[in-house]
Amino acid sequence: MSFLKVLKDIVKPVNPPIFTPVANLAESFVDNVFRDKVKPVKGSVLYCDLLMGYMEHSGIYVGEGKDCIVELHNDNGTCIIQKVTPEQFMEGGTAVSIYVSCSSHDPVGKKRIAKTALSMVGQNLGEYSLISNNCHMFTDYCLRCGDKKNQGCYEWTDYIKHYANREMTLTYLKESAEEILGADTWRVWDR
Repeated sequence: MSFLKVLKDIVKPVNPPIFTPVANLAESFVDNVFRDKVKPVKGSVLYCDLLMGYMEHSGIYVGEGKDCIVELHNDNGTCIIQKVTPEQFMEGGTAVSIYVSCSSHDPVGKKRIAKTALSMVGQNLGEYSLISNNCHMFTDYCLRCGDKKNQGCYEWTDYIKHYANREMTLTYLKESAEEILGADTWRVWDR
């Protein structure tokens, strides 16, 4: 077992939850100092910290350029899909890094996932809900509906019918990314 694996296991969030910020900072330190960083590929899932390990934000990498991330933005209680810079993606939270979906050491994504995300820019997806209509739900939609194996899901309303009763958390999104992209690890974006 490697030193880094042991160190990451030690700093995982533990009970009571008051230790979560300390564990989050320690894990971020390990990820930024000791682990290799990566550059995302089109269709990579991205996430960053919002509230010291208690909340995260997710989106889809859509390619080179300044505005290279598509996200669901909570605009005063309304879900608006927009293209943003990495800095805007992390804005308003406690993030110091953006994490990229990877299989082992390599970033993973699919161009069709990026295409799905781009096709939704400017859309209003209704009332924001911390549990069921949030950035993780949008990112999961892009994963599932941008995947060639899942041809029947191209309308947001169809997706909502199938997945609206699930709590959309980063944990659920990571499970989807593993299922669809083979993402078994998350590495810091080398910006």
